[in-house]
Amino acid sequence: MVLATDDWPPFRITQKGALVGLDLDLIDEIARRAKADLQVVKMPWGRGLTSMQSGAVDVMTGLAYRDERAKYITYTQTPYFKCTTAFYMLNGEAGSIKTYEDLADREIGFVLHSAYFERFDKDETLTKVGVAQEDALIDMLIKQHISVMIGTDCQVDYFIKRQGLTSKIEKTPYNPGNSVDLYLGISKKSPWSKQVETLNRIVKELVDEGFVDRIAREYYGAQT
Repeated sequence: MVLATDDWPPFRITQKGALVGLDLDLIDEIARRAKADLQVVKMPWGRGLTSMQSGAVDVMTGLAYRDERAKYITYTQTPYFKCTTAFYMLNGEAGSIKTYEDLADREIGFVLHSAYFERFDKDETLTKVGVAQEDALIDMLIKQHISVMIGTDCQVDYFIKRQGLTSKIEKTPYNPGNSVDLYLGISKKSPWSKQVETLNRIVKELVDEGFVDRIAREYYGAQT
């Protein structure tokens, strides 16, 4: 079972040249229960999706559901984690974004190939600045190269806290109130696509047993 993945703390963290994190603990246990030999391949998120499309890799974690992805990815039925979308600005400025319409005429940083919420994802009237990774967005925000960044709270909040940036960056009053459910996805061209029911059962078991909650608490005390 070949996993394509990239840094996204606390789910995927590069530590001493190796990837660790919530997603790695999860996929290790999934592979163990599925009696699979796991191979982890680090690559940019967009390349991971392309590799899923071609069948060059078998699975990815941390996937939000999108119809266009479902053409080449089979999602497990049970999400293993739930987040929400949030917008962030420098402290003292966040209060200026109270509605979606307030995003107009702002330079909004986002991570390329990420799925946030449909209105934003499809909105071509906004000024969007795409980067490869979320930590680059935070650096750009602090240096005022962008005025707003969008992110997934369960990742961005963790990063801001761990980097000691809570006095510099805050959430805007506006948020879309959506649920960003994270799934395990299987390439439809992978041999593992024939064992989707087995993977469905394993992921549901891990959620129902509280396995995901336990490993989440190890990283940042959060619960699904």
